[in-house]
Amino acid sequence: MPWLAAISAAILVFTGVWVESEEDGDLPPQLQYRHKVMEAVGAHMDGIVAIVREEVDHSDHLLSHAEAMHGLAKITPDIFPPGSEGGDALSEIWEDPEEFSEKLVEFREAASHFADTVRSADKADLPASLRRLGQSCRGCHRSYRKR
Repeated sequence: MPWLAAISAAILVFTGVWVESEEDGDLPPQLQYRHKVMEAVGAHMDGIVAIVREEVDHSDHLLSHAEAMHGLAKITPDIFPPGSEGGDALSEIWEDPEEFSEKLVEFREAASHFADTVRSADKADLPASLRRLGQSCRGCHRSYRKR
């Protein structure tokens, strides 16, 4: 998978771990939970990148990370309910829920496509699929996460 090194470098730029500005213990339970889910997304993306960059010899783990990412993408809409404003989540999430919802659909679709691509025997689409996943993370973070 050496051909993915350039893609994985771009993914590191596109993504980043969702970090709340407060200590977890200072957040209400709903925000603590959201923080943990987003940390898990970041951790799986880090694992994916480490594998495709061949920093670790665990290519057999790639599907586990991809499936976990897809599973987390499916539950992400549930962790931003009305009234859960706070942490590093910008108020735009609740001010324009339709647009935010579209971003979450993009993330879910990108994660699903990436998992399908990893499952397939033909890995030719892997770079584009990984790029799409990273861009979906970046698109949401740029618009809806405090910096």
